[in-house]
Amino acid sequence: MPFVNIYLPENYSRELKETISYSVHESLIEIFSIPVNDYFQVIHPVSPENLIFPESYLDISHAPDLIYIQIICGSGRTVEMKKSLYAVIVQKISSRTCISANDIIIVLNETALENWSFGLGKAQMIK
Repeated sequence: MPFVNIYLPENYSRELKETISYSVHESLIEIFSIPVNDYFQVIHPVSPENLIFPESYLDISHAPDLIYIQIICGSGRTVEMKKSLYAVIVQKISSRTCISANDIIIVLNETALENWSFGLGKAQMIK
């Protein structure tokens, strides 16, 4: 049930956006064991003047093709699973695209099951 927001430069091609999107989805399947059809994402193209970041942070340099990935999901994953997810996402994106591993920022937000509705005005995740 992850919901993913991907913020990226507006000049990225449709193919590049799809590669990034599917790389994140594959990683969630692999590490968090989500179902294949649990694929809810929004890609947010952003103009360069609206992507704000330092040239370097925590000794990691950043370039103008920086992307932000926000993953909202239910709680319950271990710290090791989260660390693995970050590593796999970065590996898949950086190996399939021209985006540097330095330029992939990931934020994971956990939320309780009662905070999800997948339609019909119901909280399907609550038993």
